[in-house]
Amino acid sequence: MNTLSMKKAQQGFTLIELMIVVAIIGILAAVAIPAYQDYTVKAKVSEAASLSSTAKSAIALAFNAGTLHTTETDNATFGLAAPAAITSKYVTSVTAVSVSATSGTVTVVLQGTGSADVDTKNVVYTATCVVGAQCSWAVTGTVATKFLPKA
Repeated sequence: MNTLSMKKAQQGFTLIELMIVVAIIGILAAVAIPAYQDYTVKAKVSEAASLSSTAKSAIALAFNAGTLHTTETDNATFGLAAPAAITSKYVTSVTAVSVSATSGTVTVVLQGTGSADVDTKNVVYTATCVVGAQCSWAVTGTVATKFLPKA
């Protein structure tokens, strides 16, 4: 008889055990969901890096040709399409501008990411070029810092 009563006591989980499991799952979800949302927004912002690569190359080529700032002052003079013509699902425009004989900027305006920290804001790549070396790029912009892509 003693084994029969033991079997009945071992038939399932207690309410406390189930509540502990639900609490653990809730804590994990509270941490994971915001991290995943940030990850997806950052992936959408990374489109700025791929669409700006041609404009960044054009600035570097103009510097090497010695025409940066003297003749290349907008997309057309860099041989690029109009800013509003360089678009994608998350990018509204890409604008290349010569700032001086050794620097230029590429500005990418973002859209449709579903984040107020990113939509209608921009990512700005700033080139600093050194004669006999290469152009180095810094990334700034009005997009929240945690979403900015790497240079």
